This record gives sequence, C-alpha cells and structure tokens, in this order.
Amino acid sequence: MKKLLVFASLVSLPFAAATVWAQGDATARANQHPVNQSGVKGSITFTQTGAGLIVTGTATGLAPNTFGRYVTLVYDVGSVSGGPTACEPTKPMPGMFVGTWASDAAGNGLLVQLAPPSAIAPLGTFDTTSIRDRTINGGFGVQAVVACGQVAVNP
Repeated sequence: MKKLLVFASLVSLPFAAATVWAQGDATARANQHPVNQSGVKGSITFTQTGAGLIVTGTATGLAPNTFGRYVTLVYDVGSVSGGPTACEPTKPMPGMFVGTWASDAAGNGLLVQLAPPSAIAPLGTFDTTSIRDRTINGGFGVQAVVACGQVAVNP
C-alpha cells in the first residue's frame, strides 16, 4: 500500500510541473532504447528553468512494483547512445545523477525530479542519458545500463 501511495504521489507531479514547461524555457528530450537485451524503453524530458532542471520520464519493461531500483544519469559530451560503451562517461562530470524511478505492477515506470540549479548538469553539457538497474553490479558499468538515449536539445 505504501508503494502504491508513493507511486500515486509521483504520478501527480508532472501535471504540477506542466505550467513551468509552458513558460518557454530550454527543453531537451531523449528516447530510451533497450540496452543489454533488457526490453526497457522510454522517454525522458528535461526542462531548464530559473528554479533548476525539471526531469520527467516514462518507461516500460521495468521490474514491477519497485522504487529506487532504477536510476537515471546523464553523461558528458562525447558519450554515445549505442554500442559496447552505451551511456558510459568519457570523462568525469559533476551533476551526473538525475533521479530514481518508481514502477507499478505492470512494470511501467515514472521519473519526476526537480533539481535546484547546479544539482544536475545543465542542458548542453551532456549528450546521453540512461536508465540503470542498481541490482546489477550496484548500478555501475555498462552491464547495469538497461536503456540509453541521445539527448536532443530543442532550439
């Protein structure tokens, strides 16, 4: 019951953030494609505002009824979204951690994060973003990446 309440609370957050998106701030999007034959797919949207970076995401194919098992990170300019080094950093970068996912009984996931300025790297300083499974190697290394996508910043 507690997990259901947490998930329901998170579901309502994107609607509250929608008024910020309408202000015309910088935005970016990354479609997440499966990595390591995970079957996980999704989409992550970034909105840079004066209050910080708003990150929202939806995904399918996650393990059911989880909170905190999956995390999202961003990676430096030069990182790639495919191949054997998908969503791996090429150099250290501050502000890589974005947030954690919650999934429902069907494995549909939701990510909602409002980070104050400088908590997450600003738009334009990262090229890729991932969904990682923390139960695989503690979430570290390319084997923990279950989905990855190239970040496209809107002009």
